[in-house]
Amino acid sequence: MAISLLIENSCKSCTAKCCRGLAVVLTIPEARRMVAELGMAPQEFMEFSDRVDPKGTPHYPLLVKSGSHVRKYYIILRKKEKFDCVFLNKDMSCSVYNHRPHVCRLYPFELDGKKMKKGALCPVKFEREGYVDKVAQELKKDLSEHGKLARAWAVKYEGGMPDISKFGEYFG
Repeated sequence: MAISLLIENSCKSCTAKCCRGLAVVLTIPEARRMVAELGMAPQEFMEFSDRVDPKGTPHYPLLVKSGSHVRKYYIILRKKEKFDCVFLNKDMSCSVYNHRPHVCRLYPFELDGKKMKKGALCPVKFEREGYVDKVAQELKKDLSEHGKLARAWAVKYEGGMPDISKFGEYFG
C-alpha cells in the first residue's frame, strides 16, 4: 500500500538540486506501484542501470550472468537530457509529487528517517515531520520484499541487459 500523504510541499522554494544528477534507485515493489499509480509504461520513466554505486544504495542489485561475469543492475528513474529527473518540471516542481519514490520522500534524511544525510544537497532547512517515520518503515519493508524478488528473478533470468519494457513480465 503506497503512502499518498498530501503534505505541505517543503520543496516549493527549492532549486531541485537532488532532482538533478542523482540516481533515484527504486525497489521492485515501488516500481510496480508507480507503474500502477501513474498509468505509464515502465520505459517512460524508469530504466535498468549498471552505473550505480552499490555502496551508495541499500537496494539489492538484480544479478545477471553474462558469460563468466555477473553484472549488477538497478531500477532507476530515467533522466531527461542525461541530467534532470524525468519528473522534474521546468518550474523545478515534481510532476508526480504525491506518487514520488520513497527516497525522494525521505530526502534529505537517511534511510532510517532519523538523521540528515551527510553532504545532502538540500538548501531547505527541513524539520523532521511525522510522515518521515512512516515512509522509512515502508521503504524498509519494500527493501525486504525487493531482496526476495531480486533473488528469485536472478535464478530465472538468462541473457544480457534486462529490458525495462518487460518489467511486468519479470516482476508482474
